[in-house]
Amino acid sequence: MTDNKEKKNENELNDSNIVEETEITKDSQIISEIEAMIDKLETDSNAKKIIKEFDKKIKDFSLKELLVANKKMLLEVEQANKERNEYLSILQRFKADFENYKKRAQKQEVNNVRYSSEKILSKIFEPIEDIDRALKFAEESNLEAVPLEGISIIHGKLLRVLEDEGVTLINPKKGDTFNPYYHEAISIDPSGNHKPGLVVQLFEQGYKIKDRVVRAAKIMVSTEQETAKE
Repeated sequence: MTDNKEKKNENELNDSNIVEETEITKDSQIISEIEAMIDKLETDSNAKKIIKEFDKKIKDFSLKELLVANKKMLLEVEQANKERNEYLSILQRFKADFENYKKRAQKQEVNNVRYSSEKILSKIFEPIEDIDRALKFAEESNLEAVPLEGISIIHGKLLRVLEDEGVTLINPKKGDTFNPYYHEAISIDPSGNHKPGLVVQLFEQGYKIKDRVVRAAKIMVSTEQETAKE
């Protein structure tokens, strides 16, 4: 469908160029005829006599000056048409280049997303293998749980993967000011033991990439103390 549309636009453009070239050819023919008429006025004695009498009757009007002015105007029109065609050709090339650029940019964007995902996944492979080894070690050693030290090492590796990709933790502490941009209040504490608008408890850490929040931290926030109903 797109190819047919492009072919139609190309045909319309070719037809337009043919019309423009025809117009320029006609203008050139008219200019040549005017030049011939001017030459005749300057060389033909009978024509000179007729024009002289014509100019006397029309005092503020000169046929020769009119022909010269007309020739000048047609030359300017012809030059303008040529310049217009040149600008149109430049514009068409620019449009084609821009369309090619958009296609390359879209393809590059798809590749960037794909390669970025592959890069992140490749970094996660090692911590996953560490988990497998820890589970295997616990199984072979008849342990009921994976050693805490091994879990701590794997956790640190995963955090470093996130840091390498520009991901930082949103980990508010108790007593921090509640910030709705970084925190999601899923519970409130109306006890009055804390000033209103403070973090009372962290339920789940949040994450952000640079300044963009990927997941807000889930917290309990303090509110005004509820008054007992009479």
